[in-house]
Amino acid sequence: MADRTQNEIEEIKAIILAHQTWLTRRGGRRADLSFRDLSNLNLDRVNLNGAKLAGTNLVGARLVRADLSQADLFGADMEGANLTASTLIGADLRGANLHRAILTDANLRGADFRAGSLMNGTGDKPRSDGVTRLTEAKMERSILAGANFTGCDLSGADLNDADLTGADMTAAVLVGADFWGATLDGVTFDGTTIDEATLDRNYLPASLPENAIVKPAYKPMPSGAFLEAVAEHERWVNSQGAEGRHLDLDLVSVIGADLTGRVLAAARLRRCRLMGVRLRKASLEMADLSYTEMIGADLTEACLNGTNLRRAGLSRAVLARADARPARLSGDRSWPANFDGANLTGADLRDARMEDAVLRSAKLGGAKLDGTGIMVTVDTAPPPPPVPEERRAQKRYAQPCLVVQTDRGAHSSRNWSIGGVSFYAPDDLFEEGETIEGRLSITGRDDVTATATARMVVVHKGVGKGQVSVRFHQYGDDLKQLLKTAFLEHQKLEG
Repeated sequence: MADRTQNEIEEIKAIILAHQTWLTRRGGRRADLSFRDLSNLNLDRVNLNGAKLAGTNLVGARLVRADLSQADLFGADMEGANLTASTLIGADLRGANLHRAILTDANLRGADFRAGSLMNGTGDKPRSDGVTRLTEAKMERSILAGANFTGCDLSGADLNDADLTGADMTAAVLVGADFWGATLDGVTFDGTTIDEATLDRNYLPASLPENAIVKPAYKPMPSGAFLEAVAEHERWVNSQGAEGRHLDLDLVSVIGADLTGRVLAAARLRRCRLMGVRLRKASLEMADLSYTEMIGADLTEACLNGTNLRRAGLSRAVLARADARPARLSGDRSWPANFDGANLTGADLRDARMEDAVLRSAKLGGAKLDGTGIMVTVDTAPPPPPVPEERRAQKRYAQPCLVVQTDRGAHSSRNWSIGGVSFYAPDDLFEEGETIEGRLSITGRDDVTATATARMVVVHKGVGKGQVSVRFHQYGDDLKQLLKTAFLEHQKLEG
């Protein structure tokens, strides 16, 4: 965390407090914390609804139960941030870095995760490739209905039991992701990159359009070129970074390279295919080989201290007498080897040193485990996915009144939220579970011409009360703009 003066801390507090007043429409000022360093700050339960946070450094920050709905987080760096149970409805997260962020039980309905690049100071060169990264993010049970993940990198993300109803996954990358039990109704898969191991591990709708799912595009790398890169990496290790070059490859395919006894400590080989590679007695200490396919690889007596093999494909691999004990770091800290979700089916691990290795969700069926101390429980079938249900947790507003125009007439709203609307309609017009088309508008505001076409799912009928509740199934820019306008009008009416 950056060293902050007391004046800087007080300035940040003043901006946040002024924003609270602004939200009541009784003065104050909309928070603009763009490009500020808020890393590692404790911002639990903070209300920054609609705040400007573009390019903000929120690395490691605590934002548990925070309200960031409609916030501008374009290009924000939120790596490792804790956003448990937070609300980010309709937030602009284009180009943001959410690597290893915790979004468990968060509400990100309608959030925008498309690519977006911030420019450098001269305005002529992007600061990054613009891809929004949710790599290894924890998003269990999160509400992501209507979110736009076009082009987003979700490699290794945990989306178990998440609500992805109506989400757009066009050109997204889901290599090594886990979404068992997720609600996938109406999800758009189009050119979505998913590896075979992930497809085997998760459920997808049986009938999908052609080219909806594509396999990772691995770039072939000749063995000679790969061995030259390894030699440069060994120079880098031996000189402590003064010479050579760090080995850092992604989505590369190498076949049959012999790396017996070679040094790949701290190398980065994520999402690669290393087929038939020999790694006998190789040093892989603290290397990152997560999501890499190494089916049948020979890792006999390899050093795997602290190696990251999360969800790696190691079926039929030989790890006999390998050393997978924790790596010892400065300050007497330890870093365990990580086999979380790895496929070790039929692998030979006899006499491997596996003390304290992370084996959560690893597949060990048919593996030879003599001398490892690993106790395998009988595999059981995973529980069936929960029955989809509406988990709307947004605040509802009665004013201003919205009008829902469908092919069955015009209906005035009883109340509405960012997630849906309850309106008055005869009992026999709509059925629970059906998807309807409608146009929304705001009454009493002739100057507001924005309307929104929205696909809506009927989630409840108040039989005898003449009320119907629907949730928004898809969020377009026009719908987002209309809801923002309605929210601002509500604030004025309340004020």
